[in-house]
Amino acid sequence: MNVTPSTIPGAVTHWIAHQSPATFSSVMATGIIGYGLGLAGHRTVGQLFSWTAVGLLLILLAALVVRLITHGRAMLADLLNPSAAFGFFTIVAACTVVSLDLGALGLTRISLGIATAGGILWVGLCYVIPALLVLIERPEPGIAHANGSWFLWVVATQAVAGTFAFHPYIFRLGNIAALAIWLLGCMLYLMIATLVTIRMLRYPNHPETLSPTYWIFMGATAITVMTGSQLLSLANAGVLEPWLHPMIAFTCFALLSVGVWFIPLLVLFGYWRHVVRRHPLRYETSLWAIVFPLGMLASCCQFLGRETDFPALQHFGQGFIWVAVAAWVGTTALWLGMLVRRS
Repeated sequence: MNVTPSTIPGAVTHWIAHQSPATFSSVMATGIIGYGLGLAGHRTVGQLFSWTAVGLLLILLAALVVRLITHGRAMLADLLNPSAAFGFFTIVAACTVVSLDLGALGLTRISLGIATAGGILWVGLCYVIPALLVLIERPEPGIAHANGSWFLWVVATQAVAGTFAFHPYIFRLGNIAALAIWLLGCMLYLMIATLVTIRMLRYPNHPETLSPTYWIFMGATAITVMTGSQLLSLANAGVLEPWLHPMIAFTCFALLSVGVWFIPLLVLFGYWRHVVRRHPLRYETSLWAIVFPLGMLASCCQFLGRETDFPALQHFGQGFIWVAVAAWVGTTALWLGMLVRRS
C-alpha cells in the first residue's frame, strides 16, 4: 500500500523516497553563513547558524541511511544520472563545512572525525561518479547533462583541501596534501567550466534546466579562494614555503575577480528564467546553490583580506555576509510556504 503524503508520517516517507542527492546543500549554506558571521564578529548569531547546520546534518544523514535501506534502487538511479549524480558531493561539502564550524568552536576532535568521514567519501565519489559518467552507455552524449551541479565536484575537493589547511598537523604531510588537493581543485574548475560552457552553447537552454545550480559557477571560485586564503595563512606562519605565497595570492585574487564578474550574469539568467519565461518562483533544493556561494563569497573576502592585509576587502566581506543571511531567510521562507501549502 502506498503511503500518501497527507499525514506527517506519509509526508516524511514521501520526502525520504524522493530526497534529492543535493539536499545537503542546505547544510553547506547554513554552515558557511555561521562561519562568516563569526569572522565578522557576530559570534552569537554565527553560533546559532552553526548549530543549526549541525542539526540539519544529523537529520539529513539519518534520512540518507533510511533511504539507502528502503529506496536503494532510487539512490542508485540518482548515482547513474549525470544530471543528479554530482549532487552527492554535497554530503562531502556539508561534512567539511560543519567540521570548519565545529573547529572554530573549539571542538577539534569532533571536527576531525566529521572531516575524516567526508574525506573518505570524497575519495570514493571522485572515482565512482566520473567512471559511471564515461562507462555507462546512454542514447545521448554525457555532456548533454552537464549543469551547474557538476561544479560540486570542485566545491567538495576544495572543501577537503580546506580541512587539511585548517588542520595541517593531521599527519606529517598535511600541509602538502592541502596544497596538492587545492591545486587539483583549481584544475577541476577549469575542466568543469569548459564542459558546462560547451553544454550551454551547444544545447538549448530552458527555464527548467537553467536552474539556480549555475550559481555554483561562482561558488566554486569562492571556496577555492577560501581554501587558498587558508593556505596563505599557513605560508604566513611558516608552515608552507614562503615562495608559494605570491602564487597562491595571485590565484586567489584572479578567481575572486572571475567569481564576482559572474554575479550580474547569473542575475540575468534568473531574470530570464522567472520574468521573461515566467517560470514560477517557488522552493526548490537548488535555491541553496545561491545561498551557499553568497555566504562563501563573504567568508572568503574576509579571510583573504585578513591574510593579505587588504582591509577594504575584509570590510566588504563583513557587509556582504548579510546579503547571504537575507538569501537564507528568503529561501527558508519559500520552504516554509511550501510546507504550509501541502498541509
